[in-house]
Amino acid sequence: MSFFTSAGEVKAVNDVSFHVGKGEVLGIVGESGSGKSAAVLSVMGLKGSAGKITGGSILFDGQDMNSLNMRDIRGRRISMIFQDPMTSLNPVLSVKYQLEESLRRHHWKGDIHARALEMLERVGIVPASERIMQYPHEFSGGQRQRIMIAMAMICEPELLIADEPTTALDVTVQAQILDLMKALQKDSGMSVILITHDLGVIAGMADRILVMYGGQVMEQGTRREIFYSTAHPYTQGLLRSVPNPDSPKERLIPIEGQPPDLLNPPEGCPYVKRCPEAMRICLHRKPENISLSDTHSYSCWLGQKGVK
Repeated sequence: MSFFTSAGEVKAVNDVSFHVGKGEVLGIVGESGSGKSAAVLSVMGLKGSAGKITGGSILFDGQDMNSLNMRDIRGRRISMIFQDPMTSLNPVLSVKYQLEESLRRHHWKGDIHARALEMLERVGIVPASERIMQYPHEFSGGQRQRIMIAMAMICEPELLIADEPTTALDVTVQAQILDLMKALQKDSGMSVILITHDLGVIAGMADRILVMYGGQVMEQGTRREIFYSTAHPYTQGLLRSVPNPDSPKERLIPIEGQPPDLLNPPEGCPYVKRCPEAMRICLHRKPENISLSDTHSYSCWLGQKGVK
């Protein structure tokens, strides 16, 4: 998927492939600008006027998304929680209107107002009967995020996409929101795609993890494989830059340099200019994908015999 701008084509997502099983939580992690949000916005059909899918396909429940009416899918079968609830919620509409809007759009069978009250209570906004008439500015940041979760789940979607849902929240509220999401996901059995740059959040939520960089997949595997059998130098760099509570005196090792310019992406591996293990071949040829198990793979020239 690319964005066509006045400066040229920004190749935001390149040859990214992943799957999400029923009831599974897939975590997508990477630095800002790695293509995480662009990938899932493609799934939602929210690319904007400048965005365009230039190749590949998106299948949902066996159906090509291009053949489906996304207005019928969004909010009903696939929902999304956006990064900043204050800019995602309409400031001039009541919480009641915004919660009930999706129910009306998708012809909810039942009492719409009762359903809205039920969801507010489930996410901990009480007394729901009073607070439902209020406006977004009358809630705290954590409460607004809870309202966003209620809006996303009110039609009982099969897939929930959460795009950095705790970024703007303090640590205590972040933990409460994550616990709420885990409880709701367990109760409903829905699938979740969780996007974040916080490895701690990923460790507590995800069943499988996708590591992205420069619009590409660097490594993917189960939570245990990514954290305890790390293969790609980029994933190793991310883990080295996270504080270890068991070794408080251990120095953090940041990843030097800047992410690649996707207006002019590297000819070879996107991580080549920052990689301590880079070889000559990394400059000119994209690395091949190496499978370490049925669930664990990484894209790197390291470990391939005869490569320099």
